[in-house]
Amino acid sequence: MLWAARVLARTFGTVWELLSRLRRRPAAPDPAEELRRRLAETRARDTETASAVVEPAPAPEPEPEPAQRDQEPSEPASSDVENLRRDVHARGRALSEEMRGASGKD
Repeated sequence: MLWAARVLARTFGTVWELLSRLRRRPAAPDPAEELRRRLAETRARDTETASAVVEPAPAPEPEPEPAQRDQEPSEPASSDVENLRRDVHARGRALSEEMRGASGKD
């Protein structure tokens, strides 16, 4: 009688294994393949959009007058730069003294 129980248990085990293999869900798609597919769709959509939108050609810039062509853009005179530098430094010193004076009064 014991041998009948073993045979019955093995039979049920085999049937259970076969059914579980048949009922398994198909494997999930590869995430890399999904990303490749989405990228291809986006590229196709972008090329369609780019071909549909036609940008107008930029207008040519007018040529400068002959008197302006010969002159090169001049740099500011060194005295202007020196005056500007002195002014910036003077304002910076005044602000730093003002800050020191405000913190010293506390």
